[in-house]
This record gives sequence, structure tokens and C-alpha cells, in this order.
Amino acid sequence: MLFSRRKREPDEEPERRPMSLEEHADTVERILLSLGVDTDGARMTDILQGFGWTFRRGSAEIEVYISEQEGIGYLQVLAPILHIPATGLLPLYRHMLELNMQLTNASLGIYYDVIYVFNERPLEGLDATETNNIVTLVAGYADDLDNQLIEEFGGRLFSQT
Repeated sequence: MLFSRRKREPDEEPERRPMSLEEHADTVERILLSLGVDTDGARMTDILQGFGWTFRRGSAEIEVYISEQEGIGYLQVLAPILHIPATGLLPLYRHMLELNMQLTNASLGIYYDVIYVFNERPLEGLDATETNNIVTLVAGYADDLDNQLIEEFGGRLFSQT
């Protein structure tokens, strides 16, 4: 047989190649520009494998990373919002778990005694619309929740380190 390739059906889409880290980074930069972020000033220069940006939304500091770990690319958006208070942790933890059930495309977690709003997702299948949703939702939640949690439970804003 001279041509053994299967014919593509008219409504069948051709296979798409996965976007590179650089293409995902370009997408993030376009999104940040649309949010009014100075991408040159926001770009981190000390990222070893991938790309990173940091910017402020209200009182919250937002970090966005495009990276590769063990051959898999990831989008990570995180916002350290406050240092946990010295007392009253059980009610705070319960409230955080309850909030996790209400948040879309974001979660709350603690790392080194700092509360974070975050999302981490593999790059495979990620498009610009979903990237935009993740970045804007995490940034919005961080800006809203930092002050709410401080008022209710105490602690210290991460941005006041």
C-alpha cells in the first residue's frame, strides 16, 4: 500500500501539539497585561526551571509560575495572605475547610505558618480562558480573604512582613 495513513473524517480535528512552556508564559503575560500588571516589573528573574511573576491585587501579593517538574508542566498561582495567629487555631482551621468547599478553582492551605490561597494544575489541556479564570479568581479571593480572616481570627498580613 502506497499511502497507509488513515483518512481524516471531515469533522475530525487534527491532533494538536502541546503548547511549550514559553507559549504558556506568553499567555500568562497577556493575561497579566489585561489586568493592568506591568509584566516587565512583575517578571521574576531567579526561577530555575520555568517562568514566574509577582504582582499585587489590593493588599495581597500574587505569584504565578509556569514550570516543569519531572517532565510535566504546571501552572501554579498562589497568594500568601497571612501569618497564622498564635491562638484560636481550631476555629480558623475549621473556617478554612468550610471556605474550601465554597471556593472555585482555588484552595486554602498552610505552609510554614502562612495561609495561602492557591491553585496548581498541569499545563496539559490548559487554555487561555482557564488560565485567566485561575489567575483572577485566586487574586480576587486573596484580596478579599486576607482582611476577612485577620478581622475574625487575628494574625498578621503576609504583606506586612
